[in-house]
Amino acid sequence: MWEDDDTEDGDAEFDPEKERRRMEALPIFQKAEEIRDMTRRIIDSIDDEEVKMIHSNIMLEDSIVIPAKIASAEAVDDFILKMENATIVKIHARSLQAQAASLIFEEVLPEEYLVLLRKEIETFRVLFRAWIKTFHQAKKEGDGWGLFVDEDQ
Repeated sequence: MWEDDDTEDGDAEFDPEKERRRMEALPIFQKAEEIRDMTRRIIDSIDDEEVKMIHSNIMLEDSIVIPAKIASAEAVDDFILKMENATIVKIHARSLQAQAASLIFEEVLPEEYLVLLRKEIETFRVLFRAWIKTFHQAKKEGDGWGLFVDEDQ
C-alpha cells in the first residue's frame, strides 16, 4: 500500500518536470504570473504605510492564489475539481480588480499603474473564458452537491 512502486497506480509515465513546463507554457498561467509580479511592484510603490497595510495582504494573497489554483485545476482530470478551482480563480481576480479600484479612489498611486493592472486582469478574463472551455473534456461525475453537474439525488 505505501510502497514506492509507481507501476501499480499507473503513474510510472508521469514526469513532474514535463508537467511543470506544460503548465508554465499555458497563456493563462503566464498572464497570472505577470499579474502577480505587477501586483507586487504596485504594492511596493505604495508610500502610505496605513494604506499599504490595508491593501497589501489582500492583493498579494489574491495574486498568489490565482496561478496556484490554475495549476491545481490543470493537475486533475475531473470537471468538478477544475470548476471549483476556476471559481476560486475568478473570485480572487475580481477581488484584485476591486482592490485596484479602491486604490484609484484613494489616490495613493498614479492611476496609470492601477489602470494597467485592471487591463491585465481584463486580458486574463478573456484567457480564462477560453481556458474553462477546455474543462468539458474532463470526467463529469457528480460531487453530491449538484453545483456544476446536474445529478440525481
